[in-house]
Amino acid sequence: MREQADRQDETQAFLAGLPQPAASRGQDVSLEWKGRGQWLEGGLGHDDRAAPRLYRDPVREPQEVARLLSPKLLTDFARWDGGDMPQPCTHLDLNDNLLVQGENLQVLATLRHRYRGRVTLIYIDPPYNTASGSFAYNDRFTRADWLGFMRARLLFARDLLAPDGSIYVNIDFNEAHYLKVLMDEVFGPANFQREIIWRIGWLSGFKTRAQNFIRNHDTILFYSQDAQRMKFNKAYLGPDDFAPRFKPAEAAQLSSLLEGEGLAKTAVRRVMKAAQTIGLPARYPVEDVWNASNYDRLNSVAITSYAGESVSKLLGTPDVKGQKSEALLKRIIEASTDPGDIVLDFFAGSGSTAAAAHKLGRRWIGVEQMGYAGTITLERMKKVVAGDNVGISKRTGWKGGGSFVFCRLADWRDRVAEQGLARRARDLGWLLHDGQGGLWDWAAFDTLPVAQRRAALSLALAANAMPVDFAFADDTELALPPAERAINAALQG
Repeated sequence: MREQADRQDETQAFLAGLPQPAASRGQDVSLEWKGRGQWLEGGLGHDDRAAPRLYRDPVREPQEVARLLSPKLLTDFARWDGGDMPQPCTHLDLNDNLLVQGENLQVLATLRHRYRGRVTLIYIDPPYNTASGSFAYNDRFTRADWLGFMRARLLFARDLLAPDGSIYVNIDFNEAHYLKVLMDEVFGPANFQREIIWRIGWLSGFKTRAQNFIRNHDTILFYSQDAQRMKFNKAYLGPDDFAPRFKPAEAAQLSSLLEGEGLAKTAVRRVMKAAQTIGLPARYPVEDVWNASNYDRLNSVAITSYAGESVSKLLGTPDVKGQKSEALLKRIIEASTDPGDIVLDFFAGSGSTAAAAHKLGRRWIGVEQMGYAGTITLERMKKVVAGDNVGISKRTGWKGGGSFVFCRLADWRDRVAEQGLARRARDLGWLLHDGQGGLWDWAAFDTLPVAQRRAALSLALAANAMPVDFAFADDTELALPPAERAINAALQG
């Protein structure tokens, strides 16, 4: 238990180092919301949407905050190196690429000890808070809950970034302006670098029917850890990046017109080649407005899906809505990292960041809570290691190679028999809601007949993740294999 007390002390030290409210730092603008300064429990599952959201106050509930933010145990380690079957994983070091399935705040708390100050680039594509039910994850927060959710993760992100590191957050109009103020407070206004406007692609389909200007962009907020030390490789576009002046159908039509004017086919080909290239520079510096000029071609996956990069075509699975292109991540990764640097994405989704980082020779960490982490994300990365031919593979000469480790957060529900779990669950504190939209109430539970207790507990367990604190690595009921205990000890050592 001494080790558990040490971890609580470490959590308290982390809390003590958090940025103060903007008003106390001499700024004249502060972003306030219900629960600011507290820690919001909850993840991204659709079940979370109906559950009460619990704010933990570090002053009034220090033990609850320590439970929430203390490092957890990882389990089910498997190393993938391009073969059909995973290899045993007996160690994990800084050179390993890592894909973790689990709620990202818990995973960040777990990785913090080893990776603090070591991550050169963080790219995240969090929920946009669109109030839509069409995503696999929960995208329907109150604004206060969304801000609390993001603040917690950005504070850990700041802690993980290297002194020369950067963070890019992909967002849209629903929360972009609130996020800008929040990131000013977390990273400091002096570390704001750019508001990048990414034009998603050409207009077609349903969205063109809007009786308004047609929305066609995302926003990417770019911050540094330290503006004076930030790593940045100035990026240029070359001929391979330039958008063609004429689409294939347009080029064919123009060629036909020239032939109709009496030009021979060989002359038409020379004229068309010149028309596509005359006046273009040898290279062009990348602006902070992307995919909005003849020099820039960076469409979304929805526009370029015919190339086979969408996971539905690559894997034969349902699409992950909002999948980002490897080309987008290539631009960001090359600008803000060098080969061998660590890239982190803790909203990993379909794995675009990990795929691009792997092909570009960077080390990477991906974290994804949803169930498709073990199907879509894992399967995509297996194809990357084996040498896929989609995304940026052709441009980078990717033929396969390397490896990565897949694991997930350990969960008490997987290890402990149901008969004894009520006792452990009461002590561990992870039962937050009853699975029907209400708070879990132990006093009410104790009054139920035995059969109803079992039913209520089963329903609640299905709706409440119960990650295992690192302090319980040697617990006999958990029965963590010795090799996994060793890996976890090394992570926190």
